[in-house]
Amino acid sequence: MLKKTRCDGTLIEGLPPFTILMPYVMPLRTNSVIFYEQELDVTDTLAYIKTLNRELIKRREVLTLFELVICAAVRTVALRPKVNRFISGKRFYQRNQIVFNFVAKKELSDEGEEVNVKIPFEPEDSLVTVAEKVRRYLRVAVSDEGMANDDVVKTLVKFPHFVMNMVARGLEWLDAHNMMPSDMIESDPCFCSVFLTNVGSFGLDTPFHHLYERGNCPIFVAVGKVRVRNVLDADGSVTERKYLCLRYSFDDRVADGTYMGRSLEMMRGFVEKPEALATPLALDPAVRARLKLRPPAELPAPAQ
Repeated sequence: MLKKTRCDGTLIEGLPPFTILMPYVMPLRTNSVIFYEQELDVTDTLAYIKTLNRELIKRREVLTLFELVICAAVRTVALRPKVNRFISGKRFYQRNQIVFNFVAKKELSDEGEEVNVKIPFEPEDSLVTVAEKVRRYLRVAVSDEGMANDDVVKTLVKFPHFVMNMVARGLEWLDAHNMMPSDMIESDPCFCSVFLTNVGSFGLDTPFHHLYERGNCPIFVAVGKVRVRNVLDADGSVTERKYLCLRYSFDDRVADGTYMGRSLEMMRGFVEKPEALATPLALDPAVRARLKLRPPAELPAPAQ
């Protein structure tokens, strides 16, 4: 009999019949993916970041556009609870954390080692607290200590190929039957609300990224480089504007297209007009209850 409880989510009851049927009709996440593109005008956003950084730089800190995008995504997930759902064993769960993952390089070169940075956030997080969490977790990830998932991977790859294959299939079975050890879920980057990639930091355009069949992450967000474009105004004058392309890959089974589309437009609004992100979210208690979140995670100690 399928175990219904999980350490990372709460089983959702009372779903519409068609929603319940979807994992049986489309059993794989990669076969259920929808690709979506947004072109965001970040001219005013970059000016806003520049203004904030005049003060932050005095504390040897700077806010980046990527951190602002992360904060916008956290705020969107907090206000749109269905976005933070996932499917396991063909059942729907409400994730009990707002947890994001992205890949960073220890050094900006072709040979630079890649590390996963998995960060839990709170609905009330603002630009300041999101940026602080990103910096703290990033420092740990690129340090010699590294993140917990790095140790698991380094240990696994020491085994012969047939053993790695057996372990991978065994973990898939455990996850499908809700028997995956909680420590492995906590450390595995593929068990998260949103997976991001910031290829813009390498001067690259935005790709459409695949979803991972492993784990239960239903949304991938790719962030590309900022492009400058001359725009013709209504009065006939030409204005220079700056645009950021975001490309999403999301599991269509988790939330219907209308709900997800409105959620992504909310995300656009937060990125293009980020002033609201500067203050903590005053979340309605009923909305927070629907998020079914567990107590906040403890921040890693700041680097000395």
